[in-house]
Amino acid sequence: MIDMVPTELAAQIYRETIGFLEERGYISHLNKLLEDEYIDDRMTRIDVPSCGLETVDAVHCILDRNRTFAFLEAIEKSVKPGEVVVEAGLGTGILAIMAAALGAEVYGIEINKDTLGLARQLSMLFIKNGLFDQENLLLIEADASTWNPLKQIDLIISENIYAGMFYEMQIPILNHLLPFISSSGRVIPHGMSSYVILAQAEKPLLRGHGELFSPSLAEGRIYKSRELSEPFLYDNINFNRKNDLYCRIDIAIPIMRSGLVNSLLIYSPVKVARDIILKREDMIFMGEDIFIVIDPPLHVEPQSTVRLRMEYRKGSKPEEGSYFLDPQKVI
Repeated sequence: MIDMVPTELAAQIYRETIGFLEERGYISHLNKLLEDEYIDDRMTRIDVPSCGLETVDAVHCILDRNRTFAFLEAIEKSVKPGEVVVEAGLGTGILAIMAAALGAEVYGIEINKDTLGLARQLSMLFIKNGLFDQENLLLIEADASTWNPLKQIDLIISENIYAGMFYEMQIPILNHLLPFISSSGRVIPHGMSSYVILAQAEKPLLRGHGELFSPSLAEGRIYKSRELSEPFLYDNINFNRKNDLYCRIDIAIPIMRSGLVNSLLIYSPVKVARDIILKREDMIFMGEDIFIVIDPPLHVEPQSTVRLRMEYRKGSKPEEGSYFLDPQKVI
């Protein structure tokens, strides 16, 4: 699903949102920030559970056109007038604005005060332009993993996703909100699958065992790598039901080519809706491939297997998890 063709409404909302962000200097500020700090370093520094992502990260997410239009399309196909919609983790508010424009009663929940301020400004622009009435959208400063809605929810929108489900609070948020959903209620996105590949990669200096690094064409970070195994599906999440907070795997992975395993390559396609899937190559922000350093590295040869034991809490930082490789017998 590359280069989506947006609907007229989605294109209008996106175009006016980008114009608003450009006019107020948010995008130029983002570009300057990316010169000074990589997203990997930002995610390590930020305490996401306590304060959410920073406002500039919400702006960065908007610039991922495929991801943004995939969510806008799913919302446009799903929302009916009068339905109660909760967007958990509001960000700029663009998704909540789409739901409000479709006639829903929308509650936008955002833990970061500054980001909420941006969402208020953007939503007022669309209200002033007559896209929807102010009563259709209520913005609330709160932690979505503890906030209790006063009404039964028809649709939850929660775009708090990252490859491997690291950093982001998607699972705690949905586990809390799902008991408030109606019998016909649904969640956008539907689910996410995570794959792991044993890899040999050029990695940044000063990255130790368990620490993350990620390539980004948009940010000019290119790390050459060789995939030494086939992808192995290790986690399959359905966001329409409660999920375990912990990922624990103990698997044997066949080796397909020789090399030095010095990293785990993880990627996570997202099923936004039944017919809308963001694949590995479709996302440029917080959905790209990530690498987790393995140190000491392990030399492998074809026709052998490697035992991978991996455990981490979803929403945690990668370096807080555990990762072990053991060579196995020749096949």
